[in-house]
Amino acid sequence: MLRLLAALTAAVLLFCACPALGESKPLSISFKGPVTLADGQSASISTKVRSVKEGTVVYSLTDMKRKTVIYTETRTDVKAGQTLSWPVIYDAAGMDAAHPIKKVRASFVLDGKTYSMDLYYNFPTGKNKGTDITIERAEWYSNNTACSFGPAFRDLRPGLTDKWYTFTPIDLTRQGRQTFEYVASNKYVIGEVYVDVKEDSVTVTYRNFYDSKSGNTKTEEEFFTFFRSLASVSRVEPEQLQSQAFSFGVPLSIERDLEGDTSVLLLVCNRVTYCNYVTGEKKLTRFWPNLPERKALRESMLALMDW
Repeated sequence: MLRLLAALTAAVLLFCACPALGESKPLSISFKGPVTLADGQSASISTKVRSVKEGTVVYSLTDMKRKTVIYTETRTDVKAGQTLSWPVIYDAAGMDAAHPIKKVRASFVLDGKTYSMDLYYNFPTGKNKGTDITIERAEWYSNNTACSFGPAFRDLRPGLTDKWYTFTPIDLTRQGRQTFEYVASNKYVIGEVYVDVKEDSVTVTYRNFYDSKSGNTKTEEEFFTFFRSLASVSRVEPEQLQSQAFSFGVPLSIERDLEGDTSVLLLVCNRVTYCNYVTGEKKLTRFWPNLPERKALRESMLALMDW
């Protein structure tokens, strides 16, 4: 019994000595962007010092393409609770602007530990080449919805959902492959959705442009189904439609599985985690729903569908 009490006491002491879950780091970094700069100007990046022993912070800004330090600064007499502002400079002569996007790492050394944040310098291309640059940080989107391009349910059936979910009217009499943009968060084009029709067979697949860890896009959940008409849709959340779900890459019979209906509405509603900056210095394409070509495509889809 005494040994048991001693073991329990040691376990309690060990538990009390451990840091609390979610305990803050000694130094945190924040950057408010995007920020537009002309040559010679600078933005600012902030650090919040929560705890400090030696009182010194060493800051460096590194061009990750060329592995060269653009700027460095050391501050002493730093105290806990301080918020410090540091310059993020743009020196055109000191950077190789041959690449449209340049990855720059802001690093801070405090008490022997390094804390860092990656920033991206976007150099204008084409007719805008030579104008001001834009600096922003990478943004991660966790477990967000990704749908195929098309009209939004909430625009046509406001009482159905207040979410941005879109659907794609499909003509299943059209043989061969039909390709549609694959849009995440109603904000970025992350890939393509394919509908392949061969006689009585239809197969739905998709691909992420930048898959896997190196591409910063990960599919968390998959879901797709077909509706016969807009009037037949009573719910759009995948959790409520599992009995109507189909599997990507598995051929369906138009006659048997879709009851011979050749004018259907495709709902792709996957969940993805992704970053707007992918494969180092490439950025996902922003999705602007009201571009003339997209408005025209939606109009043609509305004319095709069964209401």
